[in-house]
Amino acid sequence: MTASYLHGSRGPWGRAARLLVIVGVLAGCAGSTKIQLPAELPLRTTDQIFQIRWALQREPTVVRAIGQIEYAVDLEYRISLAFFGLEGERRILSRGVTYLRSSFAHEPIPFVIEIVPTGHETSFELRVMDYRTGIPLRR
Repeated sequence: MTASYLHGSRGPWGRAARLLVIVGVLAGCAGSTKIQLPAELPLRTTDQIFQIRWALQREPTVVRAIGQIEYAVDLEYRISLAFFGLEGERRILSRGVTYLRSSFAHEPIPFVIEIVPTGHETSFELRVMDYRTGIPLRR
């Protein structure tokens, strides 16, 4: 077998390769859903170098933090954001984590984190657990 047979447009390998590329592109597009932010983000949290504007949404079976993270330093970021449900003595009763990545456009990073409440939470908090910087972004 020659390389042209394996990578060419003819034969079973060429068709399979094209199909895998198409499936990969469609899967990548399906994974990038747009987050619809509420009209108001009344809660504010400052954690390390990040400003977090968010809203708390409570439902019977889920509690959701939805909002956006803003950053002043013009770098690419990878962020671990945690959402905690706390009881009166500040003990963690429920938690959720999401992993975010900034865009190259230096725009706020939207997020949604959901937790299943125990029903005994008295407050909720967002915390940046970890972040890493990448290369400086150019405008």
